[in-house]
Amino acid sequence: MNIWALDKHQDIRHVLLLLQEQLGPDAFVVDAVTSLDPRAIYLLHREEPGVRAWLYTLGQSPDRYGVHLEYPNSTDTHENVPLAELVAMLAVHFDVATIRPLP
Repeated sequence: MNIWALDKHQDIRHVLLLLQEQLGPDAFVVDAVTSLDPRAIYLLHREEPGVRAWLYTLGQSPDRYGVHLEYPNSTDTHENVPLAELVAMLAVHFDVATIRPLP
């Protein structure tokens, strides 16, 4: 998927590129179908249909992110998360074994 072609705010597209760089291009699926605010997007687990993350910049400090880690029967919400912490959370959430450093 071409992230820059998504109808999303530049901040969301930028963090998606950073996440793909660190977690790998196959770490998650971008849900481009569910209509949300331009500053939010759902990321889906590749193999577990009930596991997804709602990632957003709405109401967050600069260079910080909000994320709802969704499981089949619960949600874990985090606000104003720095990128390094977001990457670590999503690696666990999406079962990614290796986090690659940014170039």
